[in-house]
Amino acid sequence: MTIYKKPFYYTLSHIICGMISFHCPFIGVLFLIYQFLQLYLDKRFFVFELRIRDGNSIDHTIVKIKEFLIGVLFGLIIFN
Repeated sequence: MTIYKKPFYYTLSHIICGMISFHCPFIGVLFLIYQFLQLYLDKRFFVFELRIRDGNSIDHTIVKIKEFLIGVLFGLIIFN
């Protein structure tokens, strides 16, 4: 099980993306495609730092998707 360290603002961006996708499901689809593309390519894209690193794992991807789903849940609670 390999879960890579990432700055908190990436976690926050996953949660915010989930909240936004509550109103705009297309954003959620793009998020999932983006995450699975990183997994497929075995890369991690650090957009805020304009960096790409080798290595990715299903465990790491699952963590990011869980963060996204927390955002969807927050969106459900706050906006519904």
